[in-house]
This record gives sequence, structure tokens and C-alpha cells, in this order.
Amino acid sequence: MSSPPRPNSFFAKYTFVIYLIYCFYVGALITALPWIPWIWEKNYFLYRFPVIKPLLLSPFFRGAVSGLGLLNILLGVLAIWNRKRH
Repeated sequence: MSSPPRPNSFFAKYTFVIYLIYCFYVGALITALPWIPWIWEKNYFLYRFPVIKPLLLSPFFRGAVSGLGLLNILLGVLAIWNRKRH
């Protein structure tokens, strides 16, 4: 039976760095993609389900998706802040 990894172990630091990369990369992607027309306006769902086209192309919906991306970036910043504090 193995003990859980110590907070300062290599594995804990490695997973923390992977988590930060994930938060910032996915957050930046989700923040920017709704505003890139050649990606957002030419996707599978717009062609497959034309009923949702007005919703997906709405600036309010795009802003909501971008807001989720900013929240993801904020999670990464808060993780760094909490790590430094402890």
C-alpha cells in the first residue's frame, strides 16, 4: 500500500503545472473561438441543426461562452495564488 504523494513531491508539482496549462490554454481557446468567424460560423451544428443558428450566432451567447473561458483562466490564477499562499 502506498502513501499519498506529498504536496512538494515531483508528481504533485507536475500535475499542478499540467492543470495550469490546461486552465490557461482551454480558457484562452474558449474566450477567443466565438469571435473568430471562420471557425464559429462554419461548424457542424449550424449545418445539422439550422434551428439553433440564431442562438449560436447571437452576440449574447458568444459573450457567455467567452465568459466561461475567462472563468477558466481565473481558476488558473486562483490556483497559483492559493499555491503561493500555502
